[in-house]
Amino acid sequence: MLPCLPAHPISCGSLREQWETAALHFPALTRHATIRRPAAWLAAVLAIAALVPPAANAGVAVLLVDTDRVPGQIDERIYGHFLEHINHSVVDGLYAEQVRGQGFEGRDFADYWKPFGENGTATVVEERFEQGERSVRLAATAGTAGLRQDRLYLEAGSTYDGSVWLKPIEGNLAVRLRVVDSAGRELAQLPLKTSGTVWQELPFRFESPATDPQASLEIVGAGTGAVLVDFVSLMRADSRAEGKLRPDLLESLKALRPPFIRWPGGSFASIYQWQDGIGPAVSRKFHPNTIWGGYSDYYGFGTDEFLELCRQLGTEPMIVLNATSTAPEQIEYAMNWVHYLLDAPTTEWGRRRAANGHAEPYRVPYIQIDNEPMNHGHTPEAYAAIVNAYGSRLREIAPAVKIVAAGQKRSNDLNWSQKLIDLAGENFDLLGCHNYEYEPENYATGVRRIEDYLEKLGDYVRASAHPQIRIAVLEWGLCRTADWRAGLHAAGLLMSYEKLSPMVDLTCPALLMRNTTDNPEWRAWIYHDHATWFPGGGYVAEKLFRDHYAPKRYAYTSGTFSDIPRRADFFDDISQMKPTDWTAGTVDAIASGSEDDQRLVIKAVNYDGQPHTLLARLQGARLPTAATVTVAMVTAAPDAENSLAAPKTIHPVESTLPYTRDLALDLPAYTVAVIEIHGGSARP
Repeated sequence: MLPCLPAHPISCGSLREQWETAALHFPALTRHATIRRPAAWLAAVLAIAALVPPAANAGVAVLLVDTDRVPGQIDERIYGHFLEHINHSVVDGLYAEQVRGQGFEGRDFADYWKPFGENGTATVVEERFEQGERSVRLAATAGTAGLRQDRLYLEAGSTYDGSVWLKPIEGNLAVRLRVVDSAGRELAQLPLKTSGTVWQELPFRFESPATDPQASLEIVGAGTGAVLVDFVSLMRADSRAEGKLRPDLLESLKALRPPFIRWPGGSFASIYQWQDGIGPAVSRKFHPNTIWGGYSDYYGFGTDEFLELCRQLGTEPMIVLNATSTAPEQIEYAMNWVHYLLDAPTTEWGRRRAANGHAEPYRVPYIQIDNEPMNHGHTPEAYAAIVNAYGSRLREIAPAVKIVAAGQKRSNDLNWSQKLIDLAGENFDLLGCHNYEYEPENYATGVRRIEDYLEKLGDYVRASAHPQIRIAVLEWGLCRTADWRAGLHAAGLLMSYEKLSPMVDLTCPALLMRNTTDNPEWRAWIYHDHATWFPGGGYVAEKLFRDHYAPKRYAYTSGTFSDIPRRADFFDDISQMKPTDWTAGTVDAIASGSEDDQRLVIKAVNYDGQPHTLLARLQGARLPTAATVTVAMVTAAPDAENSLAAPKTIHPVESTLPYTRDLALDLPAYTVAVIEIHGGSARP
């Protein structure tokens, strides 16, 4: 879609709406006979776009806000999020378990544990325990045998608890658990006393006397004999009691206030075996994460943990089904998950859910049918058959659920989504597209490219046999960089989604979080190690916008004029401007308001390497006679980044402006800003 004329007082709408609005506010551009008709207006806009020169001077973006006109509503769900098991976002991340390789399966022992001892050994043996196939054998002859795991994060005054499963097999080996700091000083020592010769869980609990991000856990046997060790767990006690979520990362999510969260993938959804992630943690099954690096995952964070996360955040869940084929057994497996989530406690799966601690059915408003089916070699026709098979079953057993189908993976592929709409549109409600920008230098131009794609897709939906379908952008973001360009891109896209709402029904960026030590190709909103975290550029921009969300959309503008004097009659000067005075790709701005008319919010982004000015004229009967005007602004170099050592390099700075109907805000280069006008008494 063509960009809206700068200073357009409403969101981009129909061609006739644009022409009529331009005629009202820009008579100099529309008074000539050749452009008095909408068709000629299109030609004029094309001419403007063709004549736009590169920005050479600081410009002025102009926004006309009429609070008596509300062209659209902004759906809060465009501020959703997406949690995938990737780059240790969950395992060794949000999930509070500190022990890695809990059950010694796969490469766990080699990757995470170190044997030690004198006249003793610690070796992996083939021994079935619960759903595992390996355990560790500690054996000593008048000596010691132990295993150690480093890199635990302990906080002074915090209580930690957990357990170790042991099975004595010969002799009399006395086993104890030790916790030592990075200097080797003992912080805790607890006996693990067994009885008999069967597997038994030995709980422990201690308070850390010191803070140390590099403490170690040891399990040591002394004497003569042998014992088997399996499934070791250690968490902060309050985290274990309150959902098994890491407190600091939970708070980082709360600050974003996501209206919904999509889980468990992403590509990870296509290999996820949901039944292995319910019930007691010790009974869950080991699955190497073969999609994202092969690291160990015991599914400790499963369905019930995810839905507890949603409860604590006050957010709605979107469940993504493993749905890679129409094989009857795979469909049944997926539908059993839906039964587990939604059935009454008197049913088979409802009883299973109740036994796991949640008697009442969960509220799950969205279910998606797989993620990126083209990754499995599917054609649009083959995936449409999958959607029809799963979607028709979902309509029967979960009629209140909104069904999400996977749209295109790239923004240049309309064919996939068009065929899916035509062939399976009866069996889904939301088309979940992915709109990444892969080149960091396209942080600004990518916004226009993606917006253009979504406009075309929306046009196709409206003209199809299924115009009720809504569009969701379920993965978006600037890849391959965590710097401020990601923030500028996020700000631009969020304003675009606000403008396109409610055609664009909900969105969520990717990635939400990741460990700083992992493959850096995929970038995220939240970066963490095992002890702390910092916000990426996208997080900073989105949190700023989310904090100032308002649902009534008033106006949108894109681009800047040059050489407009900043004085009271500047709006009169606009009518004298020539098309060549306008520059695209410099500033975007949008205005919205609260339902009670007490807040007016203007969001803006200056993508450019030079300063520009945003001029906003406010009009409407509901405007207050007096108001407080606050400004929150983030300005940084494009390559500036937060880090673990400097988590606030990129951050908002607050200030105030005097309240006037003609506001002027200087936007330094590479700036994201929010103006909020909080009214007192409104005009009668």
